[in-house]
Amino acid sequence: MNINRFVGITHRFNGRSFDGADCIGLCHLFYREHGYSQVWNDGKPITENWRDDKLRLLMFLRRNFTPTDDVDSLTYGDVILFNIDGDLHLGIYLEYGKVLAMQVPVCEGESQSTIYPKTFWLPAFVKGFKR
Repeated sequence: MNINRFVGITHRFNGRSFDGADCIGLCHLFYREHGYSQVWNDGKPITENWRDDKLRLLMFLRRNFTPTDDVDSLTYGDVILFNIDGDLHLGIYLEYGKVLAMQVPVCEGESQSTIYPKTFWLPAFVKGFKR
């Protein structure tokens, strides 16, 4: 699959398509397009302040993935959580240290999805999640 299809998607809160996505929506879109069965929904409504509920995101990831602190064990499609200036961000591990994620800082309607090198996300790495 051409990963470039996922680059340049505009940030849209609660979006889950190539027309716009947030970080969770980008993960949802990537998984759907790759035929992975993971559902990116914890059954609770998504509100504007969902980013403030870091525990909710961590609980969802722990319930649906296998947590790892071992960056070298990450494989294509695994999820990483990284912290930039106190904000948690999700990304999809591609290969060779590259991660697909929304541009940081995130600006509604302005930021776009991009591919970050390991030198960007590794210093901010919080945890990996094996699919």
